Amino acid sequence: MTKIDESGLFVETETSRVEVSRGEKNKPYAFISYDFLLAAWEELLKVRKASSSDFIETKGRSRFVMAFFNELPFVEKVLIDNAPYIRFNEFTTDQLPEANLEQTLELLNEIINQDLDPKLISQKYNDDSIKRLKLRARQGLKILGFLNEEYRIQKSIWDQYINSDDKIEFLSKRILQHSYFSVIYQCLSLLNGVEKADKFSFLTEIGMLIVRNSMGTNLMVQSVAQYRTRNMLNWLKETGLVDEEWNVLRNNSINQNYTTSSIASMVRENLPIYGIIEHINRYIAGKGFYYEKDEIINLFLSLKTKPFVIISGISGTGKTKIVQWFAESVGATEKNGQFSLIPIRPDWNDGSDLLGYVDIKGEFKEGPLTKVIMNAHLNPDMPYFVLLDEMNLARVEYYFSDILSVMESRKWENGEIVSSTLLSSDVYGKGLTLPNNLYIIGTVNMDETTHPFSKKVLDRANTIEFNRVNLGNLAFLTELEEDEPKVIGQDRFASKYLHLKDVYKEKKEIVTRTTDELVKINESLQLINAHVGYRVRDEICFYLAYNEESNLMKFENAFDHCILQKILPRIAGSDTRVEQLLRGLFSQFTNQEYEEDGQIDIQNAKYPRSAAKVAEMLGRLRNDGFTSFWIS
Repeated sequence: MTKIDESGLFVETETSRVEVSRGEKNKPYAFISYDFLLAAWEELLKVRKASSSDFIETKGRSRFVMAFFNELPFVEKVLIDNAPYIRFNEFTTDQLPEANLEQTLELLNEIINQDLDPKLISQKYNDDSIKRLKLRARQGLKILGFLNEEYRIQKSIWDQYINSDDKIEFLSKRILQHSYFSVIYQCLSLLNGVEKADKFSFLTEIGMLIVRNSMGTNLMVQSVAQYRTRNMLNWLKETGLVDEEWNVLRNNSINQNYTTSSIASMVRENLPIYGIIEHINRYIAGKGFYYEKDEIINLFLSLKTKPFVIISGISGTGKTKIVQWFAESVGATEKNGQFSLIPIRPDWNDGSDLLGYVDIKGEFKEGPLTKVIMNAHLNPDMPYFVLLDEMNLARVEYYFSDILSVMESRKWENGEIVSSTLLSSDVYGKGLTLPNNLYIIGTVNMDETTHPFSKKVLDRANTIEFNRVNLGNLAFLTELEEDEPKVIGQDRFASKYLHLKDVYKEKKEIVTRTTDELVKINESLQLINAHVGYRVRDEICFYLAYNEESNLMKFENAFDHCILQKILPRIAGSDTRVEQLLRGLFSQFTNQEYEEDGQIDIQNAKYPRSAAKVAEMLGRLRNDGFTSFWIS
């Protein structure tokens, strides 16, 4: 949109600009009146889920209309049979608070100080009015994540709150992570300066439009919408997210992607990071693959930290599928070119097998990765995922070294991340660089048919293990509904840290705490010259900073993942020094000595995942006389 006046919008596209330059059109813009938009809105209201063919009266501008409406925080785009639809993002009344924040926190303090079981509130209070008040407050604690669907205490959230120095700040973050609060907060950001009465009326109407009763049948009536909206505004005001006039005070906390550069960028989902992970987790679960949410969080954070991830595990554990479903859940499919699977051949021995080569005629023959790179450059607003299947069937250092080197060359230039040239203009016809929106994920099996990784490769990737299988999880056959893909833009995956000083400016405490932990671990690793360098330190700091920004995992939990995938894969050997190192690490991770024949208790360990892996490696050393990170 290039101009807005009292009568409508003036919209330009790249196509119209080209047509003007060719003399095919006189003006590069199209005028769209407010009456036209209102007519299109009425058409959407009738069907509530619309494809371009549903906009009959406004035919001819349906793509713009869909993109325009999708900019609203409460409208989402979905793919149905690979066709784009827009629909209202619906909620239920139990996602809106029944009590004000003071009443909710009063119950929270009772649970903390009086050891009150939230499941037994109905039996605790005899007075009906008090009982109703407490039940409403309990529902608020569920919204904040303190209680689960069965009203059991969520210990991780509970502990984070109790240990937080600024509890109001903690609550404000929890509120903004909630999907409906996020919608309302984005709406309020567009209404800054509008009269309070008009804001209240607008938010009430939104509630009546997109919120159904707890059964998911009828839409919320006006009286309920007004009551719940008042409580929401109370929560926002009491946590310092809005002022007395309900003006937004933290614009930097709003996940806005309001762009008008292209249709693709306008139809992206505006979900917060936590909401994206929730969606990915549900999507994969609906396909019949069970993974803990922490594993999905870890994969997301690993890709955001560095666009190269290795997934290892025994054959048949779903390594390929989790990558495919992960990409598909965010709108990246083979059909639209945003997901590509490249099987690795055992005879690959240099970069030309992946990137292409100049034939005897002097013509460049594209490799399987080159076309993906070009498409990613052409669509910088969308993420592109490449799966290198069975990556170590050939020696990774032979065919992948050029890409690894260029990946390390990334730097800031005019506010954007740029890389060195991957293919020179002499070879490709024009210089080809590595796009920021390209994410490479390799799956590996470690057996007699594959090649081990060098430290050069391990230093440059997060290595994630998927060995756990839950064959008994059959809920997806009857209970779980399959989520539809959502179109998520590149901005949600993009890195914002390249150097330690980038993150140190914003997250000094994270850098200091992480470095202190790594220094202790490095002292042990020096025993076999496996200590980590600056690159590993920096990337672990990036990972932990991204984790804290979205409040996804506790520091110890996130750091546990980093140890497991950045440090332990470096350890291998058969001599007594390796055993000494592993025993020392086990003690660091658990605060107890490793006993070969004793019962190993890691439930209360500081880093339980890493401790379990170290114990496994020690067992393999004892039984086989040799150990490594990998299960073969």
